[in-house]
Amino acid sequence: MYIIWTFPDVPSWNTMFMLEAMTFKVAVSVEKTVDPSDIVVDAWTNIYHKDNPEGEWHAIPLSLITSKTSDDDEPTILTFGNAVMLTSDGTYAFTFRVKVKSSADWLWKGDFEENGIITVHPPTDDRWTKGPSYTEILGPVYLGNFMAASVADELGFDAVLNVADSLDLITSKFSKAVDYKKIPMRDGAVNPIPPEMIQEAVEWLKERSKTCSKILVNCRAGIGRAGSVAVAYVYAEDTSFSYEDAYNFVFKKRFVYPHKGLRDTLNNLYPRKE
Repeated sequence: MYIIWTFPDVPSWNTMFMLEAMTFKVAVSVEKTVDPSDIVVDAWTNIYHKDNPEGEWHAIPLSLITSKTSDDDEPTILTFGNAVMLTSDGTYAFTFRVKVKSSADWLWKGDFEENGIITVHPPTDDRWTKGPSYTEILGPVYLGNFMAASVADELGFDAVLNVADSLDLITSKFSKAVDYKKIPMRDGAVNPIPPEMIQEAVEWLKERSKTCSKILVNCRAGIGRAGSVAVAYVYAEDTSFSYEDAYNFVFKKRFVYPHKGLRDTLNNLYPRKE
């Protein structure tokens, strides 16, 4: 068994933007007698995505896409792939590994410490910011992007919590009174949200939910900073929820990704009984 090619290659130098999907692919040559389901292929990387908010080195499992077998004695060519959405800017590394399930030994692409490099830039205009986008999360609390916040009055919101550090609303232009609060949080999953900011946001939402019928939590795209606040609010409101329960509750309604350290922050702010 050997690796024929990978995408991206190792080594290689790549540039992408936050909120773009990074695709990983690997082609592997195996003997015809090998069952494709017995082959395990991973991308090994430290990039941030929704399932890696801590930025640790980890495996991204690749799934079998195609299996090509010739009529002669040539090996079978298996192609594996997967994609993840990039959730933080910065420079990161990746490589690939392959093994048979029954083996403990990995076959790595390239030499030791020979990696592909990806530089992730801040997001450009994308589908998350083109036009108002918002989703009901729990009770009167909705999660959305800055475009939705900018027309909050037209969309019937009574209150807006803006957690984008570089974006501000001009509420004086609204056609009706909208209760407005800004708690500036830094973009990118690599940036932990301070516990005091999480607590302030949750308490503000709890208080406004007593009198408001429609509350919007927003950041730029409504998926990272605001998404983390939405998870925190759900976690604080339903004490029967674990962190995973709260995250999945929000994620099923709208794509979100947590910022680094969110799990520990919530466990410390709103501890669960054993």
